[in-house]
Amino acid sequence: MINPDRAQREEERATSVTRRAVAGVRTALASRRLPIAAAIIAVIGMLPALSGGWQFDDWFQRVTMLGYGDSKPIQVFVQYIDRAHNLAQMDYGTMPWWGSPEMHQAFLRYASTLTMMLDYRLWPNHPALMHLHSLLWLAAAVLAAAFLYREVMGATWIAGLAALMYALDGAHAVPAAYIANRDALIACCFGFLSVLAFVRWRKQGQRWVLWLSVLMLALSLSADEMGLATAAYLFSYALTVDRDAIWKRLMRLVPHGVVLGAWALIYKLGNFGSQGSGFYLDPLHNPLGFAGSFCKRAAFLLMGQWTPIPAELGMAYAPGTSAALHMSIFSFAIAALLVLLFVPLVLRNRVARFWALGALLSLVPITAVGPENRLLGFVGLGSMALLAQMTQFVFSRASSVSLLRVWNGFAWTATLVLLLVHVIAAPFLGIARIDFQAKVSSRMMRGLASVPSDPRVASQDLVLINPPEHIYLVTAIWAVRRLDNLPMPRHMRALSSGGALEVTRVGPRSLNVRFLDGFFPNAFSRFLRSPKDPFSAGQRVTLPGMTVVVESLDAHGDPEQVRYEFPVPLEDPSLRWIRWRDGVYVPWTPPAIGQTERISAGRGIY
Repeated sequence: MINPDRAQREEERATSVTRRAVAGVRTALASRRLPIAAAIIAVIGMLPALSGGWQFDDWFQRVTMLGYGDSKPIQVFVQYIDRAHNLAQMDYGTMPWWGSPEMHQAFLRYASTLTMMLDYRLWPNHPALMHLHSLLWLAAAVLAAAFLYREVMGATWIAGLAALMYALDGAHAVPAAYIANRDALIACCFGFLSVLAFVRWRKQGQRWVLWLSVLMLALSLSADEMGLATAAYLFSYALTVDRDAIWKRLMRLVPHGVVLGAWALIYKLGNFGSQGSGFYLDPLHNPLGFAGSFCKRAAFLLMGQWTPIPAELGMAYAPGTSAALHMSIFSFAIAALLVLLFVPLVLRNRVARFWALGALLSLVPITAVGPENRLLGFVGLGSMALLAQMTQFVFSRASSVSLLRVWNGFAWTATLVLLLVHVIAAPFLGIARIDFQAKVSSRMMRGLASVPSDPRVASQDLVLINPPEHIYLVTAIWAVRRLDNLPMPRHMRALSSGGALEVTRVGPRSLNVRFLDGFFPNAFSRFLRSPKDPFSAGQRVTLPGMTVVVESLDAHGDPEQVRYEFPVPLEDPSLRWIRWRDGVYVPWTPPAIGQTERISAGRGIY
């Protein structure tokens, strides 16, 4: 028989233990040592990045830094310069025939460039030390975020929880493991310091702190274009937290506005920005295209920030397909649920309005690029603060007042799930992302290693029938071989950008290729040509050793069938034919005249 008094005492004891545990956690999160602890936790979580080696764009930047390319090290973030440069690349084959001759891509990231130049001065052949350098910037960014949380929300457990979740955020994984993406960490570090200094100036009134904020903004902008998100939080603070007439609040941002104006002027006069790409969108050169893609890309980025599903899935499917539509619907559903969850808190709490508006406005600069989790540094700053405040709001009695019981149940469940994702699962998601990045890089290097390297290739045109994508499986051939001193093909000729093909031999020297999955089978395959640069039926592109004729277009205005003409028979030893199969390039033999061969879509490196 159960003793009621004993059961009550056990229940009270359990409740007391739970309360002490909760109180202990809150005390730890409110500790003055928490910012340093968060920075250390962030670095420990990303330690697997030290073994990542060089990956993807690191190879292109390494060529430049070591003086092998046609650009100076200070121009390491300048990839496509002008028409003459692009045509020269097209002649050789590092840019495909379908690339836009007007392609331009030059980024103003000199602060980040200087850190890379330091790497190559001190330890040029030790990528682990370069990754360690990146991890130090990660620690600095997390430390700045933790101090900013405490400055805005006080030395509370809420600020500590936000700092802990930001430290664990898996979105840091790629910048930590990808030397070429260190610029994101640097921009975040200086950007957070700029906002922190501005908030302290408004609280303490020390004039020099204001000018420190202005300097940090300039450094953030000089590290990466995503540093523009710093202005999002500065504006948000002035609009939602600061107290005074609205015009006075905005006037306090004039020094920052001068820096932004100077940066924009330098950007314009220095011919920085991106044009001609279907992956990068320049708001200044293509405002309508940018506005049209903003909502879709922003929804994918919010999905990547708040759920375990990466934003990159937004690029996995070709636009217009049912799979792409379903992914878009899912991402918009996630965005709608987030609005439903946070609106009551945001309406009641001006600090929550600051974080929410800052996070939303910081989406604007990063939607100029295809959606990727590596871009979420600034979005995560406000998002983790919102989730921490939501935790306090939902699990206290405040949320039960004047709110629908249905919403309370939804908010309690959603907040608990989000805490599990961003506290418990986040470290594992970050490690998994680093591992995925390393595996993809390994598949890339395996594919590049399968390219013929015997001495004969130096006098041959390498014809690649179906590379799954161009940048990392064709363009990178030149960079990796240059660094390894391997024989270089005379020219490289990619015939497609991925997907299933139907190849027909129509003559001794010509092939017809029909693109069964569309010429651009996914969003990333449009990297080198914007939809605003249309093809035309009958269009001819003449390159050394090959002429391309666009015979017909599909419903999207992209090539449906293309004829490739060569000056010699296709069996001539000056042509080296290879195709992509099972993760490597293998020899390929053109079919007999009049014969057709169907080539299925091969899985790429992703």
